[in-house]
Amino acid sequence: MKTRQRKNSLHKPVTRPRFSRVKTLLRSIVATTLVAPAAFAQKAGDAVTPDALAKAEWITGTAPAAWEPGKLYILECWATWCGPCIAAIPHVDELYDKYQEKGLRVIGMNVWEDGKDKVAGFVKTKGDGMSYPVAYVGKGGDFENTWLKPAGIRGIPHAFVVKDGKVLLTTHPMQLTEPVIEGLLAGGDAETKALAGIKEAQQKQETVGKNMQIFRQAAAKKEIAGMEQCIGILKQIDPESRYLGMMEFEVLLAKKDWTGAETAMTKMEGDPMLQSLVSSTARELARNPEAPAGFRKSVATRLAADIEKRPHPSFLHILAKLQWSLGEKEEAVATATRAADLAKSPDSAKTGFPAAPFERFAEALKKGEMPTDEQFTGWVREAMPARPAAKIQPAKP
Repeated sequence: MKTRQRKNSLHKPVTRPRFSRVKTLLRSIVATTLVAPAAFAQKAGDAVTPDALAKAEWITGTAPAAWEPGKLYILECWATWCGPCIAAIPHVDELYDKYQEKGLRVIGMNVWEDGKDKVAGFVKTKGDGMSYPVAYVGKGGDFENTWLKPAGIRGIPHAFVVKDGKVLLTTHPMQLTEPVIEGLLAGGDAETKALAGIKEAQQKQETVGKNMQIFRQAAAKKEIAGMEQCIGILKQIDPESRYLGMMEFEVLLAKKDWTGAETAMTKMEGDPMLQSLVSSTARELARNPEAPAGFRKSVATRLAADIEKRPHPSFLHILAKLQWSLGEKEEAVATATRAADLAKSPDSAKTGFPAAPFERFAEALKKGEMPTDEQFTGWVREAMPARPAAKIQPAKP
């Protein structure tokens, strides 16, 4: 158990291009990677004050009255509804544990969220796993207007890094590695080197993102040559990219190389992206069962195993459809019934997703009918509570 003391001072739709446009965009990516200057987050060197922090509501700790000379501040923007934010918290907390005595100050800035009590409850459950000070900003607060909007920040998690009253950079918190923190704390040449490393990492991330966007466009149209070119470019940019396995698997699906796709899934065992890949593949196979039964059965088996680790009505719904396409109608009915029961459970009810569509789906299967995706979507819309009309305030004279 940790015994340290808290420091109290402290997504627009894209147009799918034809393959000729894909090749043009790919050439642009390569050129950008080779010759473009690194895109640095925003306004490095701008002077900033902690005034907006004093206007926030503090869950733990208190706002700094002023920036301490020589100290390094990480203002880590997050929300309870943001999965990647939650995933980054252990990393940020480890940095705080290791470097707080050496001059690192971490502040968790909870942004874009309604409900201070929810945030306070979350922080309490994290305990020593989130031991740095945490401030609640809510929506439209001073921090949002004077920090997030001027920086053009539209996604979280995102960290502002401040030293001696100036912004050094803003970046994804996972890019703040121990060597980077040590360099920024040391200052001088070590700081310059650390900043250069972050710039390079940000440029690579931006280039990979563009490449992935083009890959998605090519994959949507089954343009195999374009997909393979994107894979080749990614191997040049980042040979260790976590996206490579997923991309290669999708190419095999597009080629209808079912044996190769099965082998690729086996090679991805332990990859955190495999579960998402299996569920999306199962959804597509249930909708368009052109793959041989053996491959579909393999995907269904993997999806069922994932569901046992993390049950969810939506995944069970997909599994039931895939089982039905395999002729396993009794199993499909049992799976659909389980999805309906799970959707009615108190834990699932907290998500706000209605149970009625899953119940209607299960009843249809019991009658020997497989509802279309459009029918199920319609049931979801019917079951969702209507949003109250906005109240119009009379204009003041």
